[in-house]
Amino acid sequence: MRRLLVLLVLALAVGACIEPLPEDATGEAVFQATCAGCHGPNLQGRTGPPLGEGAPSSDLSRDYFVDTITNGRGRMPSFDDVLTEEQIQRVVDYILSEQGR
Repeated sequence: MRRLLVLLVLALAVGACIEPLPEDATGEAVFQATCAGCHGPNLQGRTGPPLGEGAPSSDLSRDYFVDTITNGRGRMPSFDDVLTEEQIQRVVDYILSEQGR
């Protein structure tokens, strides 16, 4: 029950902190607005794992990132109601480019 409460509070906090992004926002802009709070502005990690070059996530597939951002995973909430499919694709492009892929 406590874990469910923590997840609910986290989801509400994330939702409250995210301002609507322009439809054509760049992947970096999407990352900074929606991901940097947990994954760090330089993808170095914070409460969420690091996503930058050399991070353990560097060998995860594009589909894994898309699915995780869309549907959530573990403590990470879903962004399906926050980001468009195109914005999700652009933020994944940004993460992969920062990983050198």
